[in-house]
Amino acid sequence: MRRLFLSRYFHLLAALAIALLTIIAYSNTFQASFHFDDHPQIIKNNNLKSINLNIIKETRGLTYLTFAVNYALGGLDVTGYHIVNTSVHIINSILAYWLLIATFGFIEKDDAWARRIAFFSALIFALHPIQTQAVTYIIQRMESLSSLFYLSALLFFVKAAGSERPSKRVIFYALVGASYLLGFYSKETTFTLPAIIMLYDLYFVSRGSLKKLVLRWPLYGALAALFIFFTVNTIMPLGGFGDLSKESAVEVSSPTVDASVPTMPREESAGFKVTYISPKEYLLTQFNVVVYYISLLAFPANQNLDYDFPRATGLFKAPMPHKGAALNIPMLPPVLSLSILLFILGLGLFLYFRSKGEAGGDRRLISFFIFWFFIILSPTSSLIPIIDVIYEHRLYLASLGFFTVFVILADMLLRTAFRAKEAPSKVL
Repeated sequence: MRRLFLSRYFHLLAALAIALLTIIAYSNTFQASFHFDDHPQIIKNNNLKSINLNIIKETRGLTYLTFAVNYALGGLDVTGYHIVNTSVHIINSILAYWLLIATFGFIEKDDAWARRIAFFSALIFALHPIQTQAVTYIIQRMESLSSLFYLSALLFFVKAAGSERPSKRVIFYALVGASYLLGFYSKETTFTLPAIIMLYDLYFVSRGSLKKLVLRWPLYGALAALFIFFTVNTIMPLGGFGDLSKESAVEVSSPTVDASVPTMPREESAGFKVTYISPKEYLLTQFNVVVYYISLLAFPANQNLDYDFPRATGLFKAPMPHKGAALNIPMLPPVLSLSILLFILGLGLFLYFRSKGEAGGDRRLISFFIFWFFIILSPTSSLIPIIDVIYEHRLYLASLGFFTVFVILADMLLRTAFRAKEAPSKVL
């Protein structure tokens, strides 16, 4: 088996295996119909009926441009849309493999271990049921396409860090910035990219040295400028990070049946103007939501496109699910969910400080991917209300952190078990 992982063709074989198995897994979805937000944002969106590059200037404009290309090639035949969505997911899975290979290059691990962990982590990322919504719900190409540029930016950063020639570094830094820009105009949740790049730099490139990290000030200055631009021009006007368009926002119906009387204004889908749920209630609910996300990654059952997830109204009061709601785990008082999350974050911090001087780097890897999970989820799991408190597609890129930690721990346990089995028994 070790010989297979060290084969000169292994990278190619890994990419082919990931692509082939993903196609097989999603082969029965290519005729899946449009649903929910697909109708106002694709079917009824007249802006997509012709290819107009000006659409890129709009929020999530790059994703809408790909929908316009789909429409130009095949109208409303869903097959073409699903082919693109599945292709983007395959590319992301292969990029995840290469990012992990590149990351493991910064720690003292042999190639066989690195390729094994990277392959199985990327393969689980490709095939885990939690990805179904991001891949098969057509409008959520927004999530997967933005993730493609997110992963690309990180890989360009790694290439820049390893370049000795200043001219090559400048080119790769420019590609990092371009990827950030393209990712944001695919979906705003790419907003967190600068934090992940800085964390990656601190953990693996600068190895904890702030002096080395500061040497890359031109890149961080450019990312900061883009971050401020996105905040002022998009995030603040939108009021936060939503999953719904204005067309899909909840319409509060007038109680009268008189058609001459206009309906009440549409409820905002995201931001502090949301009246359905307060910032405090949203934050308390998100403590339970994130714990529920973890349960879905560990045991993907009762998956749902539109969860009936109970709101939390108090820190010490467990919210009551509505009758008939199918949920994997009982709802905890938010204080217990918060305690679980703080323990995980504390573990990540503990492992980082314990990793200093560590030869193998396992602790550092686990710590990084713990923070990866929480940082990428932060735009939709904060105190900025969103009408839909939970969506599986929000886990799409964040899940790579969970899967990588899982594979590293499973590999450690298996190696320990095999060593114990091979050890000679003591003669009493």
